[in-house]
Amino acid sequence: MSEMNYDPNLVCSGRFADQKVKLTFGQWDYRAEIIAEVGGNCMGMTVIESAVGDAYDRLPTVHSYNLKYLNLHNKNGDVLECSDDGDEGEDWLAKMLVAAEIVSIEPEE
Repeated sequence: MSEMNYDPNLVCSGRFADQKVKLTFGQWDYRAEIIAEVGGNCMGMTVIESAVGDAYDRLPTVHSYNLKYLNLHNKNGDVLECSDDGDEGEDWLAKMLVAAEIVSIEPEE
């Protein structure tokens, strides 16, 4: 696998970039991956935190309860439905984060 050229100059001196982040959420042997997009001039952990926020905002809801949920899958195809029962918001999702990788950075158009 080739490595991405992460050019920090794209987000300094008032410049803005669009970054894609691959987030992996997990519990036990269940996993879900989400590709999140972050714009602006942030780097490092700030990008990851913003990506978790973007992912949370895009999660589906159980309409009768307006409750966000995420389905995790294991290798056998079993599904574990996780929902934000405690109304913790992004913190709920962040607690399930097991891996994060910035996979691309491009100048904002």
